[in-house]
Amino acid sequence: MNLRSKAQRKLAWRIGAAAAAVAMGATSAVAAAPSPAGAAGLSTIKVAMVPKLLGLPVFEANEKGALTVVKKLGISFTFTAPATASAEGQVSIFNSLIAQHYNVITLSSDDPTVPVPVLQKAMKAGIQVVTYDSDVPTARDFFIQDTAYNTIAQGVIDATVKFAGPNADIAIMSSTPDATIQLAWIAAMKNYIKVKYPHLKIVTIGYGQSNQATSLSQAEGIIHSYPDVKAILPIDGAAVVGTAQAVAALHESGKIGVFGIGDPLPNQKYFADGSLQGLFLWNEDGQGQLTMLVARLAYEGAHGAPECTASTPTLTHWCGIRPNFGRPQYFSGKVAGLPYTYTVASAPDKVTGATTNTIIFSKPLEFTPANYKQYLF
Repeated sequence: MNLRSKAQRKLAWRIGAAAAAVAMGATSAVAAAPSPAGAAGLSTIKVAMVPKLLGLPVFEANEKGALTVVKKLGISFTFTAPATASAEGQVSIFNSLIAQHYNVITLSSDDPTVPVPVLQKAMKAGIQVVTYDSDVPTARDFFIQDTAYNTIAQGVIDATVKFAGPNADIAIMSSTPDATIQLAWIAAMKNYIKVKYPHLKIVTIGYGQSNQATSLSQAEGIIHSYPDVKAILPIDGAAVVGTAQAVAALHESGKIGVFGIGDPLPNQKYFADGSLQGLFLWNEDGQGQLTMLVARLAYEGAHGAPECTASTPTLTHWCGIRPNFGRPQYFSGKVAGLPYTYTVASAPDKVTGATTNTIIFSKPLEFTPANYKQYLF
């Protein structure tokens, strides 16, 4: 059960945030964007964004999106993460952020259990905890889920079946055996296959440790060990690159389909050379924006901000959100340039994957050889 919630009720709310264009340089271990004053005279709060590791384009896009809104939201922003995927490395960072008295910690977790004690410590110290992408269900206030697990699983499997047929042998390339989000996607894929394509067979799951070289080696091993495999499904950013490289290196481009979950920009060459057929994701810039907005609203809710109503729908009237606060709250505006309506889940949903106090960000976007050049993340 969430550390701060007992009763489970629904909060429907509209989110709005105006975005300004920000030119981005190379990502560093720590990137700060302090703001002396936020929108509507807000006091400045310290917010950290801690992804699984440095260097992955998806997390760099989250940072880029966050940086477009932090000044408007009165946020002094820090982006920091371990150099390699490490739950222990994240724990060390969280301890440092607690010691520095951050107001909000946002994170994509490398493990659903390892950081629980330190995040509970942060919460007891009055720090709001917002997870995104990969959850720690027992030690956070809100979770921003990328997309509904069932919808992205269906997209990947349907595209795979269209290429390989409903009776094919397929394989999955994941990151680590304990990665929360990948485990959820795999479970949703298996459930969908059982109902829709009962003769589609997952022959193995490889783990690339969110490392391109390891993913390449694992994918090559799958191809050698399972000569009848017709498609490999990489569901991690580094795994997409490694799998496409393996298929190309073994001269299997177009023979073995590659359909996964990842961002299109770093994979343009693989779409172009035919070693990658399809990817699914969401707007990573927009997710970074939403994460910062939820961070601000969670802070406001914890510090006595009034409930928003339909008569006070804009961000010029600052309101808070609280875990299981009760009545609907409304916000009007845009995230990533588009209007959105979000619901804070009041109870677990096995179909979507939502748990209590979960906000599902968007429907999945599909990237194909026909449209991948349109997306710059």
